[in-house]
Amino acid sequence: MDTLPEVTLNVLLGGIITMLLLAFSLVIFFVLYQRRLFRQQNKIIEQDRSHQRELLSAAVEVQENERRRIASDLHDDIGSLLSAARLYLNQLTVDEPEGEEIKSETLGIVSRIIQNTRRITHDLLPSELEKFGLSAAVEDLCQRLDNSGQISVGFKSDMIHRLVSKCEIALFRVVQELTNNTLKHAQATRIEIELTTQGEEFLLRYADNGVGFDPKVTQTRGGSGLGLRNIESRISLIDGHLNYETAPGKGLTVSIRLPLASSLPYSTEAIA
Repeated sequence: MDTLPEVTLNVLLGGIITMLLLAFSLVIFFVLYQRRLFRQQNKIIEQDRSHQRELLSAAVEVQENERRRIASDLHDDIGSLLSAARLYLNQLTVDEPEGEEIKSETLGIVSRIIQNTRRITHDLLPSELEKFGLSAAVEDLCQRLDNSGQISVGFKSDMIHRLVSKCEIALFRVVQELTNNTLKHAQATRIEIELTTQGEEFLLRYADNGVGFDPKVTQTRGGSGLGLRNIESRISLIDGHLNYETAPGKGLTVSIRLPLASSLPYSTEAIA
């Protein structure tokens, strides 16, 4: 076979090189386009997450403000009126035995209403949380649960400094949610709560010896999973990390870690 002229070979080689360069350019363009598209998608996702976080934060703030308002109304209005009603009943003079019995029963009912009103007010906005911080509020909650006779509760804390207000409120609401779930669904006899610092982290550990649940199942113990989702939402708002270990018949252990750098107030004050 005759050899192709040199010019034809050059033209053929040039065409091949041109096609390779064109193909290479198309590949580069496609890769750059995909990267740009990926960055745009990530930006949109991040903006959406930021928006959802802002909405969640606003919702939690509204909820806490409403708790404060209701607690204030219960304490200042309802509580005061009930106390006044009990005072007037005590001053009421009844001659007939039946009337005295009715008065005594009415006083007992009013006293129980006052106690329940104080308990609800305390649950809505614990005075210990605002005045003395998370450790004091959780300890008071544990003491009240332990004294109720419903369940045995152990509490440990080595907290020296208070956390910023939003962190303390979020963590206290989480403890409330966990204890409520334990009392309602876990059939537990013991709760252990520990607040501690480990290096540069704050750690809240919660454990019960209840029936546990299957983490793979969307529904939690006796509920629809809203309890855990509420907890996860609150912890995400304070940049914390949540981990829970459980299984049917194995109880529940929850660990919440928080970086101290972002959770300590600018001016720390040691807890007395």
